[in-house]
Amino acid sequence: MPRPDFLLPLSREHHTALVLARAARKAINTNDRVTCLEVLAKIEVYWHSIMAAHFDKEEQLIRRAESMLNPEDVMRVYSEHSKLRMLVHDSCMLELSVRLCKFADLMAAHVRYEERVLFPQLQRCLNGILQ
Repeated sequence: MPRPDFLLPLSREHHTALVLARAARKAINTNDRVTCLEVLAKIEVYWHSIMAAHFDKEEQLIRRAESMLNPEDVMRVYSEHSKLRMLVHDSCMLELSVRLCKFADLMAAHVRYEERVLFPQLQRCLNGILQ
């Protein structure tokens, strides 16, 4: 299903998030701390430049349609956003490779879930309102 204008930028940003998740997995496989730190720095830059606002926009859309959305889907997205925020921030106390692995796994699963489950629901609920 083609994305409406209000979701299209978010879907495009999902692609970059998946690229970062793949880069994190590759960095872990190199077993090189410098490479892992470089990828983590890229993730942090992307977070501050794109993903923080991306999450805010998604959460605004969810709030607009929340009464029409599956409550389990809403809770899952909020929970995953919270976990991803924790993994990106410097205050995360996990060892570097564990942190990157958790980020990569969760980001990939999260993006796929939003694209396959949440966004179709948002399209149905908000298409006539936000077009």
